[in-house]
Amino acid sequence: MSRDTEAKNERLYDKRTVDRSIKKGLLTRKDFEKHVKALDDVADKGVYGGPQEEPAGADDDSTSSE
Repeated sequence: MSRDTEAKNERLYDKRTVDRSIKKGLLTRKDFEKHVKALDDVADKGVYGGPQEEPAGADDDSTSSE
């Protein structure tokens, strides 16, 4: 399978466009659900972090007019 064909197949199952693919008859809801169930669970590969730090000088009041 060519790279272009693989990309088109991936787009059929893309969560953002799957409804459009189903309406066009390119995919059935059953096929989509089967695809989703076949996906690996990668939740443990996620990176969770705390709040991001503010840039240096963000608390500097020297630019405010009093």
